Amino acid sequence: MNIGIKKIVLIGSMLLCAVLLRAQEGLRPMHGNPNLIYSDLKSAQTSKQNHSVSKAAVPSLNIPFFDDFNYACNSAYPAQQWWADSSVYINTGMAKAPMSIGVATFDGLNEMGYPYNPNQNFTATQANDADTLTSLPINLFTSGSQTLQPSDSIALIFYYQQTGNGDSPELQDSLMLDFFSPSQSKWTNRTWSLKGNMNTNGFDTVFKRVFVWVTDTSFFHDGFKFRFRNKAQTCGNFDNWHIDQVFLDKGRSIIGDTAWNDLTIGYVPAPFTKNYSSMPWYQFNANPPKEMATYYSNYIRYNGTSTVNTTYEYRAFDQTNTQVNFVSYGAANLPPFKPGGWQHTAAHKVPSIGYTFTPMTDSTDFTIKHYMQNFGGDISIANDTVYQKQRFRNYFAYDDGNCETGYYVMGTGGRMAYKYDLNVTDTLRGMRIYFDPVGGLSLAGSSFKMKINIYTDSGFGPGTKIFTSDSIYPKYSQTGHNKFYEYKFITPQILSAGVYYIGIQQFVAGGITIGFDRNYNFSQKLFYDSGSGWTQSSYYGAVMMRPVFGPKIIPPVGIKESAIENSTFKVYPNPSDDLVKIWNDNDLEVSYSVLSIDGKTLLSGTGSEIDTQSLTNGIYLLVLSSQNGIQQRQKLIIQH
Repeated sequence: MNIGIKKIVLIGSMLLCAVLLRAQEGLRPMHGNPNLIYSDLKSAQTSKQNHSVSKAAVPSLNIPFFDDFNYACNSAYPAQQWWADSSVYINTGMAKAPMSIGVATFDGLNEMGYPYNPNQNFTATQANDADTLTSLPINLFTSGSQTLQPSDSIALIFYYQQTGNGDSPELQDSLMLDFFSPSQSKWTNRTWSLKGNMNTNGFDTVFKRVFVWVTDTSFFHDGFKFRFRNKAQTCGNFDNWHIDQVFLDKGRSIIGDTAWNDLTIGYVPAPFTKNYSSMPWYQFNANPPKEMATYYSNYIRYNGTSTVNTTYEYRAFDQTNTQVNFVSYGAANLPPFKPGGWQHTAAHKVPSIGYTFTPMTDSTDFTIKHYMQNFGGDISIANDTVYQKQRFRNYFAYDDGNCETGYYVMGTGGRMAYKYDLNVTDTLRGMRIYFDPVGGLSLAGSSFKMKINIYTDSGFGPGTKIFTSDSIYPKYSQTGHNKFYEYKFITPQILSAGVYYIGIQQFVAGGITIGFDRNYNFSQKLFYDSGSGWTQSSYYGAVMMRPVFGPKIIPPVGIKESAIENSTFKVYPNPSDDLVKIWNDNDLEVSYSVLSIDGKTLLSGTGSEIDTQSLTNGIYLLVLSSQNGIQQRQKLIIQH
């Protein structure tokens, strides 16, 4: 599909270009980033409030400076130990074949995942300033007892990729590198820069190395900084650039630094469940052999120039951090780097699991630690390890929690539905859907109406419709860092064991955009109908729709009867000296307020973490509430 055409498909112009889009289903850039807006999409995403660098004086860093963004599984923001700002998106899914796990993605969205200019119309000839990634001050005056000089071969090295799994930058878009001179107190802009390429091709899947010498004597002082910037369409998640393995040091060589001795894991491995990325625990308990995968896929690479001998193992931990399984897959030879290449030793590339999760009595999460070791040395040990979450909650999910683009079906009355195979009779209570957020624009009163449908199995796709919900409308978070919106049925539907198709039907010709994961592929389970009958999807990936199941929980006295799910909050650590974390077993949006003993509200917000650094030592009242109306009050102790 022509990317320029694809970008024109914004809310105000979807009808204009509908006939130009491929077939009757399609992908298009998101207007926002749900991984920043909805905090339950990633396993342990850290909130924005904890990524603001203090305005107090920060000691300068010493070289070497190295960040490969390996913490992307746990945080969507740049590490404070290296970076001064947080507008770029740290992630594991937007790039193709990254140098190592985690990249920094530049787009047209701010640090909260919303467009910088949500009401701006797309223009094919103009790009605006968007994201910035600025280093903390760096000491280039001395290194140990050595006074640094241009002859010390100081260079900044990094890798970049345009597009990847996202949107292709056009000629007016650019990625730029600037240097800051402490002696002159000014930036030298465009020390290096690159314009986009409207024609997508194979090069968009390859990371390219950039080598920039630091030679100007005005930079050789304490307080040197560098920054990356991009120009993009700032009305959505457009014009993606991804950078990886940023390295500043002395003694560099253009030839010698062509490849590094670095054993890496490129992506989070595939789930340990075979048919879904997440599923209700009791549905899994009913037939573990059917639901447990026998093997999974790893993406492993050595970025050096020679073959190395490596080991691989995984350890599984339950929610109490008790190890429940350990498997070592021994040693294997790993070939040298090639663009887009991964490990070809079957024992490491496609390892057998040889384990089944033990029967569960409630919703739970398992943490799986994947670990590799290179006995010949490694420049970054951190990217040899990846932590994966295997969730068993009250919903089915196909997506991996990373949204790279948006999926839509054309035509008024267009439908999409996913296949679900129930092992036991269950009650469908609603659907969680991630819709394309559009900043402050509310579509609740527009024509973006839809319904949730349930179908029988015809043997080759959706069959007879057996349920349709009342009309509903897309819901969007306005504050960032919140959760999926859950649509609850007025009358929950009891479904016997068997195969069903569950999805939405829209009533807008241009299609309603839903988050789409391009890393876990369940296209064989997704069907769409734009007016000519049901067809299996042709797009590699997974739509972010999650049907919610489970028996009705009778709430305790004093809790609203309308709360159909049992919401249990866990707050830890308590006492706390810095950061309080909130765990909510049903993944719904959590609002919090911290009150003094005289009832004054000191802190409030939404999300899964509370920064308590501004509170003095003492006892406070913590009030928690979730989207379903359940509220909990408890004592919070602060001890700095």
